[in-house]
Formats: sequence, C-alpha cells, structure tokens
Amino acid sequence: MLDATAPSPVGGLVAAQLLDKHYGLVGELSELTGERDENFRLKVRVGSELVLKVFGLSQPRGEAELLAAVLEHLSLHAPDLPVPRLIRSRDGLDTLRFVDSKGHERYAVLYSFLPGKQLIDTCRSETQYRQCGALLARTAIGLGNFVHPAMYRPVIWDLRNLAWLRPLIQQLDALPFEDFICAFIDEFAHSVSARLDRAPRQFVHNDFNARNLIVDAHDETRVTGVIDFGDAVHTARVADVAVGVIGQLSAPENAEVAFRAFVEAYQELSPLDTEELLLLPWLVAGRIVQNVTVTSWYRSRHPDEQHFTAFGPDFFAWRIEFAKHLCTLARSSG
Repeated sequence: MLDATAPSPVGGLVAAQLLDKHYGLVGELSELTGERDENFRLKVRVGSELVLKVFGLSQPRGEAELLAAVLEHLSLHAPDLPVPRLIRSRDGLDTLRFVDSKGHERYAVLYSFLPGKQLIDTCRSETQYRQCGALLARTAIGLGNFVHPAMYRPVIWDLRNLAWLRPLIQQLDALPFEDFICAFIDEFAHSVSARLDRAPRQFVHNDFNARNLIVDAHDETRVTGVIDFGDAVHTARVADVAVGVIGQLSAPENAEVAFRAFVEAYQELSPLDTEELLLLPWLVAGRIVQNVTVTSWYRSRHPDEQHFTAFGPDFFAWRIEFAKHLCTLARSSG
C-alpha cells in the first residue's frame, strides 16, 4: 500500500549508533535514497561496504523479516545469483528491532553493498538487454520455491492491483496524461484483470528497474547484480517480466528492440506460455501507467523527497506514447 504517513527519519547518527552497538561496525556513512525507508551505505574499509536499511514508520515487522528471509533463501538456493548477502547482528539476529527517539518501534536489516554503476547511468545496448532478461529469469527461478507469510501482503506496485490507482487519481490536483490513464485503467479492468488472475503465479522481485540493476563500473556491457527486494510479492509471473521490460526502456528509438531482446533472453531460461505473451504488452503499458500515477502521488505528498525527483511529465511523455502503441498491438492480438 502507499505510505501517507509523514516521514520520520532516524538519521545518520542513529544509524551509526545501531551499527556500532549491534554489529560492532564503525566507518564512513552516507545516505542513499529510498521510497519508504532510509538506506545508509557504510564503508568499513577499502573494498568492504554494507547497507543498513531502516524501515519506514508505517512498515510492519513482517516487511523487514521478509527481506531478511529472501536474502537468506537466495544465499542457500541460488548462491551464484549476484544479490546482496544478509549480515546478522552480534546476537545472531537477521532483523534488528529498536525504538526511535519518538518511542516508535522500528526495524532494520544489514546486508552487503554491491559495487558498480546503476544501469540507469549507462549507455544502453542489446547486450545489456539480454543479460538483464537472463538475470531476471535466474532471479525468478531462485525464488520459485520461496515461501513467507508476508509475501502475500498488499502492494500498490503489484500489477494485479492496477484498479487501486483510481482513488489516488482522485487525490491529485493534476495528473499528467490523465485522460489516457483513466481510460486505460477502465479497459484493463474490463479486458485484462480476469485473464491476469488466471496466469501462473509465484514470488517475484517485482522492481527490476534501471536503478536496481548494477553493471561493472569499467565495462557497462556487464550486468553484475540486482538489488532492492522491497516490492517483492507473490503475483503473476508475467507481471515481473513486464516490470523488467520497463527497466530497459531508455529512449523511444530503442524501445521495441529492448522489449524483444529482454523477453527473448528471459524465455531462454524460463519460457512463458502463449497467454502470458499475449498479456505482456498490456502489462508493460500498465506498469507505465502505474509509474506515472504513483510517482505523481508521491511527488505531491512528499515534495522534498528526492527518490522520485527525476520522474516528471518530461520523463514519461514518450513512454506514454509507447504505452498507447502497446495497447494497439494488444487489441489486435486478442
């Protein structure tokens, strides 16, 4: 769900105290951005860096425990997958509980930092598209038998919940591309939702975007890692692929090539069925609609937050046009 709670950051000083007291770690601390949480990058020594994720005030304990369980599961069942590794506290705890300065119970998880460069800051190529598609398939395979009670929690970024955007739109004074977005939500509910409910499901990453993919800092053609399992959820498998496609879209002239190459590489390791392939254009368009609506809501509610600063109307204009194109293709395909 969306977090309308006023931000209540703990800050770097508290983060440093937690790291020292519970993990015996001291070093250079810097803050990273986050949608609902605080993320602190700790440089302990040359070549050794960690991330302390402090969950937001409204995020329940189950979300912290879910992240820890995901990282532990992947370390055991997909050890070759390039994801962060969980770091336990001095007491052997994978999830840290503490009380903030206002008396609120909070939670934190510590894990390794993946070095490199974010995909969003690179020159895109078909080699990247294919490597990312394969990496998403490997991630989905690694998560295939994962089970945790919190994986069924409601998530606004789950494409099965696209109808949840309607009340958000009503809360906005202005929404870019509102006519198309409202019409799309209605058509999705009428023509797509029931089909999506019948699609194969599993627990998936669900946020395979260009800020969560890491490439080699010296060779941008090498995709070296995936981070941020904060929106991971049990949903339609093909929805995860649609989200992954969005992460490859960097310019209108390469959008179709990126779509095709990413999906082809995914299918080489984890084939989709015919109905999933027919749903895919609808879902990619749906993710674009989600992105415009949810980021607009966050920007209106938390104007000083930096996480969504770059995602305004100019960023989305050509992506909306691509969504319209995908809708046309989807209608003609049945």
